[in-house]
Amino acid sequence: MTGLVGYFGMQPSEIIQRMAHQLEHRFNNGLQQVTSDLFTAAVGSTPEHANQNYHVGVWRKDHLIVIINGFFTGESYNTKPQDMIASYFRNGVNEICNLEGAFIIILYDKQSDTGYLIRDGAGQKTIYFSQLNHSLFFSVEPKAIHQLPIFSPQINSAALAQYLSFSFVPGCNTMLEGLYELPAGHYLTWSNNQYSLKRYFIFEQEVAKQNLQYQDVDNSSRQFKKLLASAVLDRLPVNRELGVFLSGGLDSSVVTAELASLYPKKIDTFSIHFGKKYPNELEYAKKVADKHGTHHHEVYIKPKHFLRRLRNIIWLLDDPIGDPITVPNFELAKYASNYSQWIFNGEGGDPCFGGPKNYGMLLSHWYGTDLAGIARQTREVVYLKSFQRAYDELDKLLTPDVKRLFSHETDLVGVLSPFFNTTMPDTLLNKLMAMNIRLKGAHLILPKVERMLQANNLHELSPLFDERIVRFSFRLPGNQKISHGDEKLVMKRAYQSLLPEAVINRPKSGMRVPVQFWCQGEMKRYIKHIFSKKEVTQAGIFNYERLKQLINYDTGEHNGRFGIKLWMLLSFEIWRRLVIEKQTI
Repeated sequence: MTGLVGYFGMQPSEIIQRMAHQLEHRFNNGLQQVTSDLFTAAVGSTPEHANQNYHVGVWRKDHLIVIINGFFTGESYNTKPQDMIASYFRNGVNEICNLEGAFIIILYDKQSDTGYLIRDGAGQKTIYFSQLNHSLFFSVEPKAIHQLPIFSPQINSAALAQYLSFSFVPGCNTMLEGLYELPAGHYLTWSNNQYSLKRYFIFEQEVAKQNLQYQDVDNSSRQFKKLLASAVLDRLPVNRELGVFLSGGLDSSVVTAELASLYPKKIDTFSIHFGKKYPNELEYAKKVADKHGTHHHEVYIKPKHFLRRLRNIIWLLDDPIGDPITVPNFELAKYASNYSQWIFNGEGGDPCFGGPKNYGMLLSHWYGTDLAGIARQTREVVYLKSFQRAYDELDKLLTPDVKRLFSHETDLVGVLSPFFNTTMPDTLLNKLMAMNIRLKGAHLILPKVERMLQANNLHELSPLFDERIVRFSFRLPGNQKISHGDEKLVMKRAYQSLLPEAVINRPKSGMRVPVQFWCQGEMKRYIKHIFSKKEVTQAGIFNYERLKQLINYDTGEHNGRFGIKLWMLLSFEIWRRLVIEKQTI
């Protein structure tokens, strides 16, 4: 994604320059500025060597202004901006929402003085907004808004509790009061100095379209391969060196196999590892690279490589994300930028096709939820615990003043209950998948990868999060996703002849960043420096004595996940100092 900032309303002319300045890394190829009545925006130029699917820029027709930032797929493949304008004049904004792809669309109708922000269905692109001084500001990254002089950054305590529980902030909230993220598959309407949100991409309804053709796993596998081929082909840039982040897991291996079959030139593949003493997936990644003849790179990452720029990485990440893979993603992107500007990845396989993190919830459902006396919110609490982040730490870790500012029932359980209580989809597996796509996918997985790559002038391509594939996944019966402890059966069947047997049949392990060891060893001094008693007490957010126990790996409790908790706390604290205290990077 290139840069995009703006506002509906009347503001001083220098405001748009202030906003664009915060996203200089997204405006490398220059920008276009548009000002008309009560609307001002700046948008970056089309990425170099983009294909015909990409539309980045400003288009006008009569009283309508349209800004497009992204690309389109499927039946909307050849959609031109002029056609979108005609669609709006014919049937309004709802017809625009039929488009598929990875995009942000901004519309301003001068005749009715109405503005629209539209985010793609799967949430492959992000847009943030805030209502200030009778205007609605928007940007693809929060910093273009929260660094405005008229914005007073204050921590959203409910979002902090969510962050500690999930490692990201789900839904519309961000870590800052009054600053919001437009959810995936939604559009915002701004009229008469008020905004409203409406969801348009309701993929859960696809479960009603299950029929006999999806009962045969071979038919389903052929359909999946056809869809993935289309998703990859629609994203191919013109005559450009391509790369793939190849972890060695099934998802990135499937994308590599499909890309290699469609693209005649040599492909660069990139894997990371953390040293010989830590578990890695290099063996599997190398088998895939050898099978498809890619130019393979193995990148070694350790704390001394990134600690000196950790503050800058977190600033670029912006709204804090506590997943430790974010920094390795940045380091890998930095290395990959020497070889390619366009990077494919395998993100989307777990949320769409039933990854292993659903097992605990399924087991609890089968064996633990029918017992007499279980509270109504048991599934929500089990889900929160299943993340194995810092949900169990909230009572001990946060100060009484902070705990008073959020509600466990509303801000934690309440985020999850709508997913569990809905009648569509009806199976627990599909409910979990919907939750993972709409929350984890759109607010954790996709933003962290996109932002870390964009910071290195790379464009991320996530074909497994294509809207056609999301819809298809909900048409499949559950036993084609998870069966007898085996996951992603359709994906495995579709690519069993194109991938090494060891990759197809291996158990899922995930990219395990060794924060448990780093925080006890190479990073401990750095963490202790950040969390000095004076700094912690002055901030008034965390209980210093509990923090000290975590730092020393000495809580006296049977919970050894100290590393992930410390990483989340460290990421938040650095973000807090940069954004709230306005320290320099």
